[in-house]
Amino acid sequence: MEIGIVGAGTVGTVLAQTFARGDNQIKLSRHSGASSLAARRSEFSSKVDFVEVNVALQQPMVIIAVPFEQAPAVLHQIADYEQRLVIDVTNQFTADFKKIKTAPLTGSEVIASAAHNARVIKAFNTLPPKFMDGHVNGDGRRVLFYAGDDVAAKKEFAALLRPLNFRPVNLGRLRHGGSVMQVGGGLGNTHFIQIEE
Repeated sequence: MEIGIVGAGTVGTVLAQTFARGDNQIKLSRHSGASSLAARRSEFSSKVDFVEVNVALQQPMVIIAVPFEQAPAVLHQIADYEQRLVIDVTNQFTADFKKIKTAPLTGSEVIASAAHNARVIKAFNTLPPKFMDGHVNGDGRRVLFYAGDDVAAKKEFAALLRPLNFRPVNLGRLRHGGSVMQVGGGLGNTHFIQIEE
């Protein structure tokens, strides 16, 4: 799959490296432009291309790995996502780690409202970056919680994760599953979970 990633900080970098292990082509972008990533070429597989943000946003799957408060403006750059997958990996913090309140909506519902006509999935935000590559100690798979409102999109997403050593666990819709995954929802310390298979 062609995957666009917006944000090349710690999370965007790890996810670019993770998804490049599969049969995927990655389009990594950041706000300061594709050329600003050139010095980091050696960090990434040949499956990772550096592109402008607007190119990343037009891929079949888009991962939003920017600070939560910036995400709506980034997503608004595209008027219609035409049912493409948008993966929300954000957490509701400001740069100085103050919690951002979105009630009555969940954070993922805020993201979904900004990504017009996208199929939004909440995932990865309950894992520290060092576990976002799917590795476990010994045998088994890394548990990855996810939520979304589109059943077909969730099946597609889960199928993409399994070859990367994840055990996807569907928590339901963005309203309910997203609420337990967001800041204060109770699943913030799940990074030790692995499934023996």
